Amino acid sequence: MKKRIALIAKDLFSQKGYLGTSIEEIVEAAESSKGNLYYHFKSKEGLFLHLLVEQVDEWLVQWSVKENHYRTATEKLYGLAEHVADDLRNPLMKAADEFRSSVAADPAVAEQIKIAVRRQREIFHSVIQEALEEEEIGGYDREQLAMILYALIAGLGTVRHERRLEEITSLHHTAISIFLHGTANAKS
Repeated sequence: MKKRIALIAKDLFSQKGYLGTSIEEIVEAAESSKGNLYYHFKSKEGLFLHLLVEQVDEWLVQWSVKENHYRTATEKLYGLAEHVADDLRNPLMKAADEFRSSVAADPAVAEQIKIAVRRQREIFHSVIQEALEEEEIGGYDREQLAMILYALIAGLGTVRHERRLEEITSLHHTAISIFLHGTANAKS
């Protein structure tokens, strides 16, 4: 029943957003009870957090498969940017934005979100470390580079409502080029 509730909830959240989906709708669509939902997830926030953690787990697995196809850290940086851009197609993205802004008052849920985000950010750290070790980049602190790269790529997600996904993938690619090479004219 837990899996069924989660699948139904994911579909409803994807269609109606986090705020637009009620516990009652989830329970009715899953042909379950509030007690059953609360037994498995404790709250609507707990249910959505479960879905976010599943999404991060899936993202990490998909990246680990893709990562093996790249020969250099530079290729991995471009691949990672594309992987993030592809994730913007995820139907839960809009609901996740609503969720993050609506549950800031619950410290336990906010902490779980931070843990999930850190797991994704560790991938950026790993690729930056490899790029430094292979001397494909250099001159800066690894921690700062990883944080800047993560913020740059994550920040591009904010334009997903203004651009087609193909344009967003191109923007992610350009962001990596700028990250690697800067914007200064080579003649100056």
